[in-house]
Amino acid sequence: MKKLIKTIFAAACGLLLLNAQISAAPFDTKAECKNNSCENFRVGMYRVKNTLTMNLLLEKSKGQHVTICLRNDKGTVLHEEVVNKSFEKFGRKLNFSEIKDGNYTLEISDENEKIVKNINLATTEVKETNGRTLVAMN
Repeated sequence: MKKLIKTIFAAACGLLLLNAQISAAPFDTKAECKNNSCENFRVGMYRVKNTLTMNLLLEKSKGQHVTICLRNDKGTVLHEEVVNKSFEKFGRKLNFSEIKDGNYTLEISDENEKIVKNINLATTEVKETNGRTLVAMN
């Protein structure tokens, strides 16, 4: 009976130790694709002329989930959505007219890969009116 209790105790300790090692692993182990070279999806982004709107176009393999996440420079998630498995093509308009100036990061990812786009939103000082510019960098 003592041997059985020791065995159960040792197994429980082993599971706790294994759980601690799993939770200590880094969360983001996805490979970053450069120049839109991901295997399962492609991304296109462009600014709508004379507006603060960005069009995001996504083409992906059917059967894959893809996550779109917009973060500010502090890492706070401003927008996040998951594109369903059944879609092969997806489009989203991102309106930056209500957002403060600053640096933002748009991350598009599946289970293994990600594309990161940096967005810089800045106000241009003009005497009559305030203008804003939106720049996306890869």
